[in-house]
Amino acid sequence: VETTPAALEALDSKIAQARELLENLLSARQHVQSHFEDAKSLLHPMRFIPNELLAKIFSHCIVKVHHVEDPDGLDPDPRAAPWLLNGVCRRWRNLATNLPQLW
Repeated sequence: VETTPAALEALDSKIAQARELLENLLSARQHVQSHFEDAKSLLHPMRFIPNELLAKIFSHCIVKVHHVEDPDGLDPDPRAAPWLLNGVCRRWRNLATNLPQLW
């Protein structure tokens, strides 16, 4: 019975060390996962589509909106192209704003 407090203290010390090791491992895992996600986004196939092809795809996104108040269909809808395309990423914004057929 006299050795029980010392044994508990030794176990508590080992548990504290194990917790610290676990926290370090979880932190290292998070760091590696973050780098992996960054690398994955750099290699995404969408990055390799030529601007000319994206421009063609963008031109198919244009739909005239017909409202009773706007029979010509010229009312800009912020949920539709080209407004929506401008919000995806810098590359798409640059491409969409420089395509006169979208406007």
